[in-house]
Amino acid sequence: MKEGMNKVVIVDMALCIGCGECVKLCPKKILYIDEKSKKCKVTDERKCDRLRGCERVCPVKAIKII
Repeated sequence: MKEGMNKVVIVDMALCIGCGECVKLCPKKILYIDEKSKKCKVTDERKCDRLRGCERVCPVKAIKII
């Protein structure tokens, strides 16, 4: 299986500024700011509700739901 095939939440690490707006908004609490990288990471993509709130709230458009 290729890496990324089952991706639902795509975070562009080059764009992410680690502001945490997506983390605050996520009703499923699957997003978090990684302490080491200071970037948004995803815990369990299977729980994503696909309502795209995180996409809309991201000020730099670093998150895509597919």
